[in-house]
Amino acid sequence: MGARDLLADLVGAGLHVATDGDRLLIRPASKLTDGMRAALRDAKAELLVLLRDIQSVPESIDLAGTDTARADLAEFQALRSRMVLRGWTASEADAQAARLAKRDREQDERVSCTECRHYHPARCGNFRRTGLSASVLSRDLIILLQRCAGFEPVIQIEFAPAQHAL
Repeated sequence: MGARDLLADLVGAGLHVATDGDRLLIRPASKLTDGMRAALRDAKAELLVLLRDIQSVPESIDLAGTDTARADLAEFQALRSRMVLRGWTASEADAQAARLAKRDREQDERVSCTECRHYHPARCGNFRRTGLSASVLSRDLIILLQRCAGFEPVIQIEFAPAQHAL
């Protein structure tokens, strides 16, 4: 299992994974199993590189221009992280997150599949309600800003501050 798959499994299990220097911070630590701990030890170096890439914001991305630049940055990083975990390259995730930041600054109410809780890599889990005849989505449709009857935003879950460092 690669670092990307391991990270996706951990997030799917309700764990928050972050870095602090050369340490991995896992919250809540109580949900870690012995198998997860072993996998984390084996993939630690690869996970640190992946997480640093996910959490970085390229210099070319301009999130200034609003009174909520800090909130914009947090939203940008959250969206970018979800996209990279779902198989997007860092540059693709950067471009889409920048488009969405621009959309927010312009107060455009349209949404993207990348922000929907029903979106899975190249698939829509709510395709019938959206009016699509199949669940498979093209990349062009995924990044398109649209009004979607089946859209439900990704729910951000905040965890208690208890953490475990590896």
